[in-house]
Amino acid sequence: MNRKELKMTLSTNQQLMKKISRFSHQPALTCLKTGVTITYEQLNEKVTRLVHYLNNIGINKDVKVATIIPNSIESILFGLATSLVGATLVPLNHKLGLREVNFILNDAQPKAVITATEKHLEVIEEYHTNNQDTTILGISNIEAEVFPDTFTVFNWEDTVYKIIPITQSSPEDIARIAYTGGTTGTPKGVMHTQQNLVAEMLSASIEYPYDDQDKVLFCTPIVHSAGVLMNRSLLSGCHIFIDQSFNPTRFLRAVEKESITSTFVVPTIIYRLIDEAKSNNYDVSSLRNLNYGSSPISSERLKEAFDIFGPIMRQQYGMTECSILISRLTKSDHVWALNNNPSVLRSCGKPCLQTEIKLLDEHGNSDDTVRKGEIIVKSPSVAAGYYNREDLTAESFQDGWFYTGDIGEKDENDFMYIVERKKDMIISGGLNIYSVEVEQLINKHPAVAMSACIGIPDEDWGEAVCVFVVLRDEATCTKEELIDYCKAKTSAYMVPKEIIFRDSFPLTTVGKIDKKQLKEPYWKQQTRKVH
Repeated sequence: MNRKELKMTLSTNQQLMKKISRFSHQPALTCLKTGVTITYEQLNEKVTRLVHYLNNIGINKDVKVATIIPNSIESILFGLATSLVGATLVPLNHKLGLREVNFILNDAQPKAVITATEKHLEVIEEYHTNNQDTTILGISNIEAEVFPDTFTVFNWEDTVYKIIPITQSSPEDIARIAYTGGTTGTPKGVMHTQQNLVAEMLSASIEYPYDDQDKVLFCTPIVHSAGVLMNRSLLSGCHIFIDQSFNPTRFLRAVEKESITSTFVVPTIIYRLIDEAKSNNYDVSSLRNLNYGSSPISSERLKEAFDIFGPIMRQQYGMTECSILISRLTKSDHVWALNNNPSVLRSCGKPCLQTEIKLLDEHGNSDDTVRKGEIIVKSPSVAAGYYNREDLTAESFQDGWFYTGDIGEKDENDFMYIVERKKDMIISGGLNIYSVEVEQLINKHPAVAMSACIGIPDEDWGEAVCVFVVLRDEATCTKEELIDYCKAKTSAYMVPKEIIFRDSFPLTTVGKIDKKQLKEPYWKQQTRKVH
């Protein structure tokens, strides 16, 4: 087999199903909410049925399919089947607000929408009204129970189909469009090819050394960062446990009862687990890997985590555009840092094995002498670009490199630290929030003349959303009113934690709001401008 033939073979997602069929008798997926478990043989059979069912109803190569399914066995099955049939998956986090879902549907223009949520039904129905040729599938008994008459309610008994040949995907086909926050105030679709996803799985397999004795618990959205680890877990025959959301008591009880060996969380969750474990006695001795991402962990809390869970922490730095696989702080790095140099815990480690990282200074230099500058990344899992955004693609993807917008700095041991953001973004609880999105929402309130959104340090969330507001002349409004206004119109994670009223804003020399001056009182005691 020559190199070209090998590339074509590896680009097909049938490879994943061929690999996992080796574990036929072993348990594959367990839903903690329902207690249902399916084996790898049953997983293979169900995905195969879904592939043919989707192909029969016109969901096949190059058709965009949006899914809004909370963590569940069905969310994994439909994700695999959509990819295997050659369609382009557009996975939406079920926690997204109506505004975001409405924008994404109208931007991506999927020909099929598969949903299991109740709060998005009106938005999906409106999209269907304006796009009559769209197929809408509703999956009941996950979150929603009843669907509009215009929806097709899916159940396994109705998966009757004819065997129709499935068009083979090529490595360059767009397999997934994952939406992330946009600097222009709207989400942007990150396009990953079939070949990107194969590289993603291979990279994850290198970075996460699992085998068929591992039991992996997921409580964060699988459509987000956890999905990379989920696919990697399937590849090695792990037993995957799925929780629809995070609850510290339920999480630790599952670890104890099921002898969970690995999980993926964010630091906020680790802090909740530490507090719960201190209050109640749990057997967590089975845990071997506590993988976390989105932000560093404090040295004080790491000591507490070591006391409870042992030295099993591994931090991953990544972005949707890079399949989360940019750099890592290993278990040994955590131990060394705690004993020798706690400041290293603020770093995001060193490059992953298939990733090349450079720091680009303000003069465009990126050689080994540059110790501080914008982080740019090259790897086989870097995305192909942004959907329908040639302008942003040209700006962020250049000559095989992705320009992250994060400002990094290396220490004498080559540990990399994110010290600032070139892009105006807040990371709170592991989720990206672009300040302009919050500002545009707040500015629509009739009492608001203008606003400025910044991130402020928060020990639980890493950063909290803080909005400064100038009211219109003679208008009155309270902090609580504005927070309630945001709650009704956007996703919960974007709702401000703090609102501060001002008579005016400091301005730069060119007349723009001086956010650096607004941030200064909150960050002056911090060593970095991100938390």
